[in-house]
Amino acid sequence: MKQFQKRILFDRETIAQRVREMGREVSLKYPAGDLLLIGILKGSFIFMADLCRSLDVSCKVDFVRISSYGNGTVTSGKLDIIMDVGIPVRDKNVILVDDIVDSGLTLSEYRIRLEEQQPLSLETAALIDKTARRDKHVRLDYCGFQVEDGFIVGYGLDCNEQYRNLPALYVLE
Repeated sequence: MKQFQKRILFDRETIAQRVREMGREVSLKYPAGDLLLIGILKGSFIFMADLCRSLDVSCKVDFVRISSYGNGTVTSGKLDIIMDVGIPVRDKNVILVDDIVDSGLTLSEYRIRLEEQQPLSLETAALIDKTARRDKHVRLDYCGFQVEDGFIVGYGLDCNEQYRNLPALYVLE
């Protein structure tokens, strides 16, 4: 695999602080708890774990595995659901958690699929909102950081399955 130069975008302390703030926002909005967090694998697993631990209210977690990138760095434009949610969402307060919103395809299309299952409420959270290549409108209820562009890795985000383990967020150059 080709090795890239990495430039730090957000260090681990900055990420941890922002995720804690997001957890407080969610906890204040849902003081009764009883939330269902649905993480989009694989990229969201670290962010979702930290977000879940930052909540002061009860929650359940589930995951879906969706791909629109394959092995490339640009979306294919096609949503491929590899593993769907297992916990019923009907009449639940659901937060769909993604690592990064780029084209918007994954989050917007899967949100429609969840809405058809009639949750009590449905919100979205993403660690990174990357705006430069947005094709689909996505409303984020909780956003960690907004950036214009760049291929971002670390803290769960990858490039061909590499770099997920990095503790901070980096831009590949």
